[in-house]
Order: sequence, then structure tokens, then C-alpha cells
Amino acid sequence: MTRSPEISQAIFEDVKAVVVVTLDIEDQADDLGPETGLYGNLPELDSLTVVKLIVALQKRFGIEMEIVGDTFDTLGRLAAFVESKVR
Repeated sequence: MTRSPEISQAIFEDVKAVVVVTLDIEDQADDLGPETGLYGNLPELDSLTVVKLIVALQKRFGIEMEIVGDTFDTLGRLAAFVESKVR
């Protein structure tokens, strides 16, 4: 399980933690990596939980997020998006 070099480990782990808690998937946490598919792949992530996840990420990182097409494709892509907003 490798991570994209452009994503800092700290941001990735923080985003992963928010995803795990928001989706209540603690039992799957060890299996989640940057290439893990999110929307359309995790049954726990539907349109309502996307909104909850956006709110949780905004609170955790103090950022504003808008829903952009492929942002929720993979955990790595979501982490990279959050990192771009934090910088």
C-alpha cells in the first residue's frame, strides 16, 4: 500500500481518519490506502454521507469545499484535494 508522493503523510492520515469516523468503518481502516475507491465503491458513502464528509473535513481542516466531479473517486484524490485547500 503506497501513497502518492504529492500527498503529505500527515494530511493523508488525517483525511483517512475523518473518512473512517464519518462513515463508521473503523473495522476497514487498516485496508484503506490512497487507491481505495470511495464514491461508488464504499456502500457507506452515498450522497447524504458525502455531505456529512464535506462538513467534517471543513471543520477538521478549516477549509471550504465544493463538490467537484472526481474529488471523491479515491482516498488519495480526496486527500490531495484537501491538501491543496490547506496550503
